[in-house]
This record gives sequence, C-alpha cells and structure tokens, in this order.
Amino acid sequence: MFRILIVDDHEHLVQSLAKSIPWGELEIDQVYQAYSGAEALELLKRYPIEIVLTDIRMPGMSGLELLQMIRQKWKRVKCVLFSGYADFEYAQQAIQYHTDDYILKPAEDEEIIACLRRQTEAIRKEWQEISSMQRTVYTLRENFPKLRDGLLNDLLQGRAFARQSLSQQLEAFEIPFSVGDTVTLMVVRMDESFYTYSDHDFHLREYAIGNMAEEIFQEHYLMWKCKDPHDYLVFVIKQKQGAPAAELPQGGQRLEREASELQSCVQSFLHGKISILISEHGVFPEAIPPLYQSSLRMIRQQFGMNGEFLISAESFGGRRDIDFASCLHDSPTLIQLLEAGRWEALEQKLHTVFEALSRLARMLHQEQLLEVSLAVSHALICISHKNGKFLESILGEDWNVLSRPNPFRSVEQLQQWVWRVLGKMKADMQGEQSETSAYLVRRAQQYVENNLAGDTSLQAVAQYVRVHPVYLSRVYKSETGEGLSGYVLCLKMEKAEKMLLESNAKIHEIADELGYMNPPYFIKVFKKHFGLTPKEYREQMTP
Repeated sequence: MFRILIVDDHEHLVQSLAKSIPWGELEIDQVYQAYSGAEALELLKRYPIEIVLTDIRMPGMSGLELLQMIRQKWKRVKCVLFSGYADFEYAQQAIQYHTDDYILKPAEDEEIIACLRRQTEAIRKEWQEISSMQRTVYTLRENFPKLRDGLLNDLLQGRAFARQSLSQQLEAFEIPFSVGDTVTLMVVRMDESFYTYSDHDFHLREYAIGNMAEEIFQEHYLMWKCKDPHDYLVFVIKQKQGAPAAELPQGGQRLEREASELQSCVQSFLHGKISILISEHGVFPEAIPPLYQSSLRMIRQQFGMNGEFLISAESFGGRRDIDFASCLHDSPTLIQLLEAGRWEALEQKLHTVFEALSRLARMLHQEQLLEVSLAVSHALICISHKNGKFLESILGEDWNVLSRPNPFRSVEQLQQWVWRVLGKMKADMQGEQSETSAYLVRRAQQYVENNLAGDTSLQAVAQYVRVHPVYLSRVYKSETGEGLSGYVLCLKMEKAEKMLLESNAKIHEIADELGYMNPPYFIKVFKKHFGLTPKEYREQMTP
C-alpha cells in the first residue's frame, strides 16, 4: 500500500480531493493533507510518504520550492504538480526539478486517477528492480562480511538453527563449514595499546589481524571469524580436507605454532600485542556455544588482564562446568521473549531448562533451582515495571512464594510455579493489549462524533489519540472490521439524512455542518451513498 500527501493552500480543494478519489483502488491507504509547503515538509519528516501532489502557487513556499526541497531530502518521492498555470516558465522549472507529472486545473477525477496510477506503477517497478535477484545477489555479496559476522555471533550466543536453515545460510554466505565438522575456536584479545588509536585506525588494525591470521593459517586450515561483544576476535577453525596428516605435528602443536607466528607478525608490523586462547575440539555447530563460554571463562579466571599470553585449553585439562542450563541465559533472553510477546518460544526455552534440571537427578543443587526462579522472577519484574505495574499485583499469592527461604525443593515444584506465573502474566498483558485497542477505537470514534464539521482525516484523529496513523488504521480495522474513513462517512451520511428529514436546513447548510466546504461535492458523495441527491431524497422521503 502507498501513502500520498496533498498540498494546497485552499483547504476545501484538499478535502475535496481527499474524499472524492477512490484511494483503495489505487492501493493508497494513507492520505495526508497539508495547507502550506512548511506543513508538508513537517509531514514528510514524520511519515513515509511516497507521492506528493502539490499546487504550484501558494503563499510562502511555492510548490516548485517544495519540489526542490523534496528532491534534496527524499529522492524516491514521486512529485506531481497541480496548477491552473500552464505557461511555459512553470513547465520549464518543473522539468528542471525533475517533477514526475503535471496536472492542469480543472482536472477530472479520471485524469487524476490515471496520473496517480502511473506513479504507483513507477514506484512498484523501482522496488522490483531494487529487490531483483541480480541486484540482491550483488548487494548480498557486498555485505557478506557483516552477514558472516552476524551469523557466527548468533551461534556463539547459543541461538538455535534448524539444520537445513543453517546449511542454507552457510552455503549462501559462502562459509566453508558444514554441520558435523570438527572445529576449534581461537579467541584473540588485543592489548590496551590498540585502544589508544582513533576508531578508524583501530578498525584498520583489527581488519589487518584477521587478514594476517588467514594468511598464516590458510595452508592447512579454513577459518571463519567475527568480533564478539567483548571486542575479542573469534575464529572458528577446521583442518582442510586432504591436508597431509603425516606432516602435521601431534595434537594442537601446529595451531599453537601458527598462533605464535600471528602474535609475532602483529607485534612486528602493527606494533601491538595480542593474547590468544585455543579451545578444545568440538562438533559444529552444537559445540560452538560451550567452547566459546569455556574460553571466556578461562580467560577471565586464569589470566584476567594479564599481558600477552598464548594458551591451549587442552593443556589445562577439563574442569567440570556447573552452568547446567546455559540456555537459560542465552539469547534471546527471557526478557527479550517477553517484550516481543513470543510466548511459544519462551515456553520452549523453559522446557529445555527443566529438562536439563531433571537430568541432574541426585546431583541437583538448591542453588540451581534458585538460579532458575530468580531468572524468571527478574524477567517478570522487569516487564511488569515497564508496563507500569507491580508484579505482586499480577501474581497474587504466587508472589509470596518468593519470600520463603527455600521456595522450591524440587524441579516439579519449580516447574508448576513457573507455568502458573507465566499464565498470569500472559493473561494480564493480552488483556491490557485488548483494552488498549478498544480504548483507542472509542477515543477515535468520540473525536469523530464531536468534530464532524472539522478535520476528521486519519491524520487528525491519530494526532488526537496520540498514535501513529498507520497503527491507528490497523487497530481500528482489526477491532471493528471496517476502516476509520468508512466510519466517518457513515456517521456523516446518517447525520445528513437526519437533517434532511427533521429540519428545514438548506443543502449548503447541511454540507457546512458536516465539514464539506464544497456543496457540489457533498451532493456527489450523498448520491453515491443513497442513490439519490439530497434534494431528491428529501422530496421522496418527506410526506
């Protein structure tokens, strides 16, 4: 659907156009109105408008000046000039500013409709070209580094992908890894000296380290790198197929040797130091999150902010991880899922947590139950406070459970409580959403009823209820089954019918009472609605 802005200093002409054109047939769902060039620019700043239909001669900023400003700031907006001035000078200037079309007043509705249809078709063709396969592939290739970086970061943070979906992305981004590969992580930390450079120089050195690593490791290994949230460079590494195993040192000795060479190159050519940790081996992709978390933990616990180091996780041996349910804290987090209203994904995440707890059996510790209950409570408190409520008012008796010394003594007990409180939170949030929508509709209808003689455009109503016009339009149609413009028309026609039958008001007085500045246009709308002109209707229906 498209959005149009009509600009003219004659208010009745703007309103007449806004009401007489069958916008739905043109796939235009938003009609904005402005009565000056300055007002038009404000609307263009606020709303994604695709077509501007503007008069040429207006006080203050002319239509041509407005066109010039639009061309500078919104190059894709289609501009149509609408004027009674057909002299050559205006036509020349319009061509100079690349106007998309030019309509002379007075114009029939059919001529305006044909012009607007040309504009919507032109917009559609432009977007088809932009989204064409050839251009998409070209753009995709240009953005491969960011897309590869983003995908690896998602895997590091524990995001789950369906096997087929991940394989398709790996192939599309030309990443030389497959599900089931044996991989190792290499985490590179730059020392403090790198952070003394400007952002531009820092990123250049960061990029250079990645290139150096690929050059050094390329003979025997394939690599895929990203920058993680801690400013570490993380490389996923796998041995190339067909690499002569007999020539390779045992275990991770070759990796360590080449990592050491990387450190030397960085120090010699970039004049900085880097620390490197090489993880244990694992199967791609399921081993990526635990290998990454264990690497971070080893850097944090064993080395902290110590100077340059090169270590292999294998040399430290395995230390049992008590993070029994890392998925509890993986992205998307409980708070993120609650904010997005993704209840199914939230329930699935917690099912996975409870399964992990159940597998611990006799090894289950009270702290682990406490960790889950605190995580769930924190997420619920955060969301309820953002919604302007206290969690206690939502949970009732279930809130008191949290004040006990050991609130949960079994997985089953914790699980029952979690499903109960989530059900209460879900019911509260969905009830509030429903109430909010109904309230918006009531306020919108109330405004229209009280302002039938004034501005009842979607833009004016949305401004009154303080929401975006697009949002109001969707909510109104969802709640009532009809568009707001349909409701306005029905209300005006009902009042027009009542005034015709119950008063002696003249046609132009009724038109004015209903906000129609142009009586002939009111007559046209009335006849389209009732099949008779107001005069004919009054004569036939009045005894």
